[in-house]
Amino acid sequence: SNANRRSDSTRDEPGRNRRRTDEERVDAIFGVLPDARRRRVIRLLRAREGAVAVSALAEALAAREPGGPEPERLVVSLRHVHLPKLKGAGVVDYTSDRSQVRYRDVALVDRLLEQL
Repeated sequence: SNANRRSDSTRDEPGRNRRRTDEERVDAIFGVLPDARRRRVIRLLRAREGAVAVSALAEALAAREPGGPEPERLVVSLRHVHLPKLKGAGVVDYTSDRSQVRYRDVALVDRLLEQL
């Protein structure tokens, strides 16, 4: 049915728009939530107002992760793996200079995290 294929505009490539269906958005969200670190990142960002420096996010994350990883290593992991995936799924805004990240208040993500 086309009722479940409503779409919104998204940027696929510089200068090129394409339509992303609701189904694709749901798939993208389900694609990022299985990772425990990404769920912790989302929870930390949801609890804060506005943008957060990646270094501050890494420090807060280090205090909550098993084994207490070094914040410097977390910064690398966040910048190169987790934040780009969350941004691609439309869950966070992540600035091009990679210094700030902000949660986008995605209702589906909020509902799913409340169930976990």
